[in-house]
Amino acid sequence: MSSTVEVRLDDRLRLAGALLAASDWPEREQAAKAYKAHRVADNAHKYFAPHREHPAVQGALALVGAGEGLGPLYAHALNTSWPASLPAEEFKSAAHPEDFWAETQADWQEAETDAREVMTRADLGKFLDDLFGAQTRKLIFVPNLLFPGQRSVAASSAGEGVVCLPPPLAWGTSPPWRYNERPDEVLAKLSEAFARFQFENGLPAAHAALQPRAEVFALASAVLFLRQAEGDAAGDQFMVMEKKTRGLKNLPAVVGALEPILADRRAGKYGGFADYVPQLVRVLQG
Repeated sequence: MSSTVEVRLDDRLRLAGALLAASDWPEREQAAKAYKAHRVADNAHKYFAPHREHPAVQGALALVGAGEGLGPLYAHALNTSWPASLPAEEFKSAAHPEDFWAETQADWQEAETDAREVMTRADLGKFLDDLFGAQTRKLIFVPNLLFPGQRSVAASSAGEGVVCLPPPLAWGTSPPWRYNERPDEVLAKLSEAFARFQFENGLPAAHAALQPRAEVFALASAVLFLRQAEGDAAGDQFMVMEKKTRGLKNLPAVVGALEPILADRRAGKYGGFADYVPQLVRVLQG
């Protein structure tokens, strides 16, 4: 039986987003690249701002840094394993985020419903099984209307691999699209995030030097999944845009190399990810 990607809301992960909302992280995002945040994110920034100096907020900001610590922050939240330097439960008692969740419940329910609709378009779980082998964790897609608002975050526990994904950004001062208004973009970003997480955590020690190539591998995976889910034109358009935007000249070559490997995986040729990594070394390094 193939894996399925479950969609759910998660108060533990919303708490991580609340910590960012209370800080100057929203201003940092805008300074890096201006965008129109979701109304829930904007309202959360106002709601939690009185707690900006709380030790948990300052601890979260220190951990996150320029963004490289977002994964660890969300991992702490998912596992409820907060370090002493980040007293999130004390913040929760002081800020009462559950009241804000109740006030914005309609938006969260809409996001969850829209995300579920998108996930019916194609079987991402089976694709990831085909690419990497049977999953050892449940795969979870958590819609994120808070922060970060411009990127996905992956985290894991012993039994779950989770991707928090914000809704697709619109242009200029327009609010973000709903998930089901840009399903191809959502599926591309979600498949990229899960594939990158699997690559970074499943890369054999003998090929540890390939860790910096996680991005191009994950994008190549997303191209193949998007071709399957939305058609060749959608996948190829995504490939062209991402190659240009991210400066990854070897992306088409990695897609070209990974496609027959995926077919061979489906035919039973390789046992799993570790078995075919040697076939990709040259093209990933190109």
